[in-house]
Amino acid sequence: MERCRTVKSYCFVAAASAILLAAWAPPAKSDEIRTSAMGNCSIGLEDRANRIDPYYYGRNPAYLGSTFDRAWVRFIFSIDEQKGDLKRPYDPHLLNTTFVGFEGRKRLSDRQAASGIFKYERLWQREQWHSLEFDQYNDPFYITDLTTGDIKYWGPAMSVDYSLRLSPKAAIGGGFDYDISTGLKDYYTRPQIEHNYAQGNIGLLLQPRREWLLGLVVRPMRIQNRTSFDGTNEGYDLIIRRYYGDGIYDIRSFQSYSMTEVMKGFEIGVQNFVTTDRVKVGTIFSYGNAENSISGKTSPPEQIGYWQDKTVDFRFLARYTPESTPLVLGVSGRSMNRDGWARRPRFEDVILYDNPMQLRSAGAGASYTIQPAGLTIAADYVLNSYDIEASDYGANDFRAQEFLQNVGRLGVEYAAYNVFSIRGGVEVTDYVADRWLKLPVNTDRYRFTAGGSYAWHLWQVDALILYGRDTQNDTDTQRRDLGGIIWFTRLE
Repeated sequence: MERCRTVKSYCFVAAASAILLAAWAPPAKSDEIRTSAMGNCSIGLEDRANRIDPYYYGRNPAYLGSTFDRAWVRFIFSIDEQKGDLKRPYDPHLLNTTFVGFEGRKRLSDRQAASGIFKYERLWQREQWHSLEFDQYNDPFYITDLTTGDIKYWGPAMSVDYSLRLSPKAAIGGGFDYDISTGLKDYYTRPQIEHNYAQGNIGLLLQPRREWLLGLVVRPMRIQNRTSFDGTNEGYDLIIRRYYGDGIYDIRSFQSYSMTEVMKGFEIGVQNFVTTDRVKVGTIFSYGNAENSISGKTSPPEQIGYWQDKTVDFRFLARYTPESTPLVLGVSGRSMNRDGWARRPRFEDVILYDNPMQLRSAGAGASYTIQPAGLTIAADYVLNSYDIEASDYGANDFRAQEFLQNVGRLGVEYAAYNVFSIRGGVEVTDYVADRWLKLPVNTDRYRFTAGGSYAWHLWQVDALILYGRDTQNDTDTQRRDLGGIIWFTRLE
């Protein structure tokens, strides 16, 4: 359900590799490599993949044909590795993600356009302590053993969007995201962990006036994770712990067993965009609901837990370009309320876990291009206010935090002769947010990025390198992140 809005969204599910809060966010457009290389500057920096329109800002597939410029095909390779002890208890000590793939965009007719991506991925969780699930932190229910081992996930992922213009003032679109993977732990209890994610994307777009767009999106979603045990090479009985929150658990001993969680949900979003020569404004209001049912393999199936999550989210982004100047000014804002709660089916009247959170955000940014030097400088500042509660009634553990998070970004690009460019940037976050309040407090994040591009004839190569470091004021523990991505794009 959670997807990260960066180039790193190519990883299986953001919840498995990131702890930043991003409720009901649509998957990132793969074209974001330029803004990512410039420190993730996105408020005041204008880019082809950073437009304020229904497709790039709100992933409304109905607008794909209107924002289409030309056809292209792209080959992609990416690798990223995070390592360190500054993490939540059940996060792996080392997380390596790698994928190869291709994507493209093509106009099928003067009224139709399509876009798609296919990739094959590997997610390697090394020195995974006790955890036996694909995502240990998607709800309060989880299973563990008493060993530490490595888990490798392999599998394909794909995403497709299609748009059809019905008239000059109306369009419809559809699409879907799908990924599937299988992981194996290399040490007792040697479970097989299967992950399956599917999300639809249905869009409608109306244009009452030339500068005014109204959109509607509906996104049904289904996630299934299954952990299966079928004996071990050592010949031992399998012993696991099933947790209901952090304070209640039972111990199970068996030869074979499986636990399955199925999350079903939907999101409905209303979009409003106004575009003039110098002002662009986009606003999106969305409501999301998801229900997760966890059951064990018995006859009939034993329901272990139930988790429900609701999200109300409003966000906007606006840019202003003063007349006859190479300056762009931008502002952003967000207001999100999210509420999750859990219960055990045997005790339907008793709340096991309650997890409400609020996010209020305001940001400002600017970019300036110096001509004819070809130098672009961009900067963003975002102030986030979080109010998070994590009430584990079974463990008699009640955590709550109210804090301000400051995010600063700075990016620079030098471009010459429409042939090559060099980019660099930095992003600093002074208090990383974790919905479950399991991450050590006062964790700061520093990300340094560099990249560039080179074009010849119909080909273009883009590259990005990322180095990140998480630190904590009260201890010497750290977590480092090193990754890169490279594209080969051919224009048609």
